[in-house]
Amino acid sequence: MNSCSETMTNLTALSRLIRLPLSVMVALSALTGALATGLHISGITLWALTWGIFLLSAACSVFNQVQERFTDALMRRTCRRPLACGALTPTTGMVIGVLLGSGGLATLFAATGTATALLGLVSTSWYLLVYTPLKRISSLAVIAGTPCGALPPIIGWLAAGGDPLDPRPLTLALLMVLWQVPHYWLLALPDRKELRQIGFKVLPDKLSDHQLLSISHFWILGMVTTTLLLPPMQLVQLPLLQGLVAGLAISFAIWTTHIQRKTLFVDKTAGKLRIGLHLYLGLVLGTILLNGLLVRFTF
Repeated sequence: MNSCSETMTNLTALSRLIRLPLSVMVALSALTGALATGLHISGITLWALTWGIFLLSAACSVFNQVQERFTDALMRRTCRRPLACGALTPTTGMVIGVLLGSGGLATLFAATGTATALLGLVSTSWYLLVYTPLKRISSLAVIAGTPCGALPPIIGWLAAGGDPLDPRPLTLALLMVLWQVPHYWLLALPDRKELRQIGFKVLPDKLSDHQLLSISHFWILGMVTTTLLLPPMQLVQLPLLQGLVAGLAISFAIWTTHIQRKTLFVDKTAGKLRIGLHLYLGLVLGTILLNGLLVRFTF
């Protein structure tokens, strides 16, 4: 019994260390970019692409927690992370991060080539050397961090042999960017006071919580509009799935508008919208993946 409990504790700590849901979402966006090309690509390459991006995303999370272990320890939302609570030493964290990052880069290089591996390295470096330090300097850090979300689907597109001048992967990248910004704001809003106290400037001081919630809603509507571009851009080709994507986008726009108008408690509304954003992006990416798989094995 104790062994089972200890195993579950270790798995929970590992999930927090690599931010499992986010790393999975990033990997799926890269796989989506590959399948959206409609080109034949081997299963091994798809597998390697997915794991390579997942490992790089996990490495970013570990390195980020090494960098921010002291501030993480001061916030309720992050104080249970392994490095923040002292369950892992910074040296151990660095070793894990190096192993994950080098494994991800090696996997991408071996299976998909130099260009994708370099883009993976650029994305990782940008996250750690630009975005993370900038959070202490300016609220524009959230915007500056968007290349980290935009690059994975482009990496997937290039890994599959897609035309680098084709505008379609940029649509996928835009979808990720328009998801990334409100996702972070909605995550950070309940912690606004704590973030200010520890020196993070990720939320604009001149905007109230309600104003930032309203601006987040406009970003969400932009993401919905981008979703509606997926069928005409032939990123979703099957008629049934095209209708599903359109219905999902319209339904989500109506739901978020309803939630926004009934705002009374900002923290509660931000939590609902953030969960909705995760589900929405997962369903959209899942639909594109399903379309790519059906096209791949049907035609």
